[in-house]
Amino acid sequence: MPSKSAHVRFLYFVRDWRSRALFDALRAHCRGHVLDVGGWDFAETAIEKGVPFERWTTLDSAADRLPAIADARVHAVQGDGCRMEFADASFDTALAVQVLEHVFDPIRMVEEIGRVLKPGGAAILLVPQTSSTHLAPSYFGNFSRWWIEAALERAGLELVELRPLGGLWSSAASHAFYFFLQSARVEGFSDPACRRGVLFYALWPIMALFALASIPICLVLSLGDLSEEPNNHLVVARRRADAGAS
Repeated sequence: MPSKSAHVRFLYFVRDWRSRALFDALRAHCRGHVLDVGGWDFAETAIEKGVPFERWTTLDSAADRLPAIADARVHAVQGDGCRMEFADASFDTALAVQVLEHVFDPIRMVEEIGRVLKPGGAAILLVPQTSSTHLAPSYFGNFSRWWIEAALERAGLELVELRPLGGLWSSAASHAFYFFLQSARVEGFSDPACRRGVLFYALWPIMALFALASIPICLVLSLGDLSEEPNNHLVVARRRADAGAS
């Protein structure tokens, strides 16, 4: 597996710090055989954070994202998270950490997570609502809490906790920071199809100064943030005992 670039490592570090409540949820609800859908090398972080499990299976569609982790409990499988080859009721816990926005058919992935979970098994999801473009072109959109609730119901999953992480002002700070990555066309944050007008170049110095000034202001304001526009939703759900296979 190729190593992450420096800027990708930094962005994952920031994500894990800002979404640190995720690890509290993992320590509280993770158990048994864990399925990590699209997790890349997240198992390493989970081990470092003391997340309990007996076995850990990472499922990823890209062969170069299958982790090689020196822990006999962890193994990786290449496959499609929307059409898993695992049998019904195979896992005690299933994770999807900022994965649904990269899937063209996200409702199908949620249904598959519900199918492969054992009755009473936990699904732990980190789902963005105000995310900026990233990992383009494999980036398809964000999700509201109402989409999440409807998707869980369709998948036979009962909501245990839905916690907004961040809000309007922390989202504004994120967008101001991502402005620089997108302006520089850093791989995964832009695309040649995204055109620049003459006024963009003329106004860029003002944009940059405004972004730099707004980031610390927005972070201060985020201390009293609105939950209607969270960066991410932390979701814990359980497979209903009466839910049939999809």
